[in-house]
Amino acid sequence: METAPQSSATGSQARPTRVRHKVLWLTVAAYMITYMDRVVISTAAPAIQEEYGFSLVTMGWIFASFQIAYALFQIPGGWLGDKFGPRRALTGIVVWWSSFTAATALTWSASSMIVCRFLFGMGEAGAFPIATRSLSRWMLLAERGWAQGVTHAGARLGGALTPAFVVFLIVHFGWRAPFFIFALAGLGWAAFWFWF
Repeated sequence: METAPQSSATGSQARPTRVRHKVLWLTVAAYMITYMDRVVISTAAPAIQEEYGFSLVTMGWIFASFQIAYALFQIPGGWLGDKFGPRRALTGIVVWWSSFTAATALTWSASSMIVCRFLFGMGEAGAFPIATRSLSRWMLLAERGWAQGVTHAGARLGGALTPAFVVFLIVHFGWRAPFFIFALAGLGWAAFWFWF
């Protein structure tokens, strides 16, 4: 009776499931979405400036508001992952930042855009710490460096591909469209992550 649980435990350690690869690719998608949502505003900036008459200094403050929030909320974001677990915490923050991605298109002034981008940065700040916690749970010790490389490559790929897509959307649908479309991508990802 005592040997069966030991052998089954040993067997499960020797043959890890492939679920970890699905978690990895979902994480890559999340990293891509974070960079897509960050880059969209810089690509849309000329159209935003033209509509609102924002100066370069004003746009600088809008961009900086994200960075300030992102820096301030990295540690609290990681704490959320520790307290609530990657499933709930990552779902919550992706819903949060996707909501503020969409809300960016609804802003009406420099102040409203600064506040909106600050709140967006608050949400995105937790993405990498929480996702790293998730990968440390799911990936084999020997695969963790590779997994980090894949996720970070995915993030940069998202950032690199976004401008061309955003320009296409702006030309055909206006500068607000990419914010709504990218927000929907984030909300779809969050729903699938929570379900999976």
